[in-house]
Amino acid sequence: MIKVGRNDPCPCGSGKKYKQCCLLEAEAARPAGDRSEAVPKAIHWLTLTRGRAVREALDEGFFGGLDEEEYQALMGMEPDTLEAIMLNAMEWLLADGFIAINGRDRRVSELLLTKGGPLLSAEQREWIALMASKPIRLYEVAEVIPGESMRLQDLLLPGRAPVLVQERTGSQQAVRFDLIAGRILPVADHFELSGAVYAIPRNRSDGLIAQLRHELEDADPDSSIAREVTGCLIPDHWLKLFVAPPEIPQFVDLITQDPILLVTDHYRVRDWNALEHALSGEADVEGNRRDGWERLFESGDGVERSSAAINPGQRPDRLSVFYRTQPYADTGRTWFNGLAGRSVAFLSREISDPKGVLSKRLSGGNPRPPAQAQLPPEILTELVGKHIRQFYQHWADQPLPALGGSTPREAINTAEGLEQVKFLLHSYQHGEDRQAKDQNREAVSYDFLWQDLGIAP
Repeated sequence: MIKVGRNDPCPCGSGKKYKQCCLLEAEAARPAGDRSEAVPKAIHWLTLTRGRAVREALDEGFFGGLDEEEYQALMGMEPDTLEAIMLNAMEWLLADGFIAINGRDRRVSELLLTKGGPLLSAEQREWIALMASKPIRLYEVAEVIPGESMRLQDLLLPGRAPVLVQERTGSQQAVRFDLIAGRILPVADHFELSGAVYAIPRNRSDGLIAQLRHELEDADPDSSIAREVTGCLIPDHWLKLFVAPPEIPQFVDLITQDPILLVTDHYRVRDWNALEHALSGEADVEGNRRDGWERLFESGDGVERSSAAINPGQRPDRLSVFYRTQPYADTGRTWFNGLAGRSVAFLSREISDPKGVLSKRLSGGNPRPPAQAQLPPEILTELVGKHIRQFYQHWADQPLPALGGSTPREAINTAEGLEQVKFLLHSYQHGEDRQAKDQNREAVSYDFLWQDLGIAP
């Protein structure tokens, strides 16, 4: 028998290449024992036999929440991105999708597993049935062993025990408190993710979580209604993350309501002794040359806050003064120059708009990393830890927009507020863990905030 090459004309005389004609049917009919072939084999059969119905099911179901402009933007994504989207779409079709046959909607999984479906091995049939029996749910990563496993906590059902899933590839990139959605399947003596995973950034998860809680408020979490809700809302939210630019928040000072603007004045120190003497005579200044100084004021809520941070530089004759708003910087520079006199010489002012920096990062820009990113990891961790503890020293008693204007200490007095505070603290730790992983250093713990509130991490 003459072997036909994949790119040779098909022997059936259709005029097509063999790989685009009869080879498709031959591969679809070839049994395979590996369950990893279950999804591609089922999709292949569906597109051959029900191609138009499959496209309609995906357009109306998985992509149904997008408008035409969003859909076209999605289809114009880079090939790797589009491939990942279609992987999730196809698994959704097999597990949750319906297609119209002779005017009647049929569940795709039932169509695959009943008489007349594709030729699948027993293991492949079992895998598709298992996928179809489990819903997509939203999880928080509670623990990671890179290259081995992740422990996942159902975010909407915190009373349920976390599930340990074996996951080699995903666990290499994951960090604690990542949010992911997917199907957890029991396999022999362990659990695995089905394959399709929906990564949800924490800073863009509020709307999804609120919507899920609202829709599932009176529903049995294991009911078909709950499955339909999560199978609709989670993919729709995930898809819109690709095409909807993130809303950049307006950062404002909690006390003055002025826009946050990171202002740093740089100085050359001529006489350290004179400068230290001048600072030590100010009643509203605390600190020392080793750790730096802060200029404090008492805000309307009775909490002392900082209007200026004076930090020794990396060079022995350098000093910087940091302010978080333009008004603080303008009045602070006049105050500091008058106090320090000839002991310092002004060099330059550096201004950074956090909204602009965040916008650049989210749009794919690559802003220049700060100088301290080149420091040894242990030194960088120490500096970051000092900054975090300084920045959050009054956090528990500050009114926060994320808590509806309540302070964390006030919010934890209700069950709903307690969950909001925990989510916020997990978000802080998640950001630090992710940054530490990128910088190849040890992460700084936010446990001191939990301890200040008297609640357990």
